Amino acid sequence: MNCPYCGMDMEAGVIQSPHEINWLPKKHFFGRAEFHKGSIILSEFSYLRGSAAKAYLCRNCEKIVIDYKDGSCDLNKKNE
Repeated sequence: MNCPYCGMDMEAGVIQSPHEINWLPKKHFFGRAEFHKGSIILSEFSYLRGSAAKAYLCRNCEKIVIDYKDGSCDLNKKNE
């Protein structure tokens, strides 16, 4: 994948967490993303696997890109 910012090649990798990985419009003290309007769940939590989302790293411009279309970044969904 080429970086959408600088055009250089990006490295495929993962963002991992022992918790759900999500994007929220603003910081919240606690709670799952599904309880917050406008949130996007990038990887659902699994007691056995934690959470992992496919991501691409550009070392040139120091950006990370996650394509979340159709939940395709959630590596837990792919393993089910």
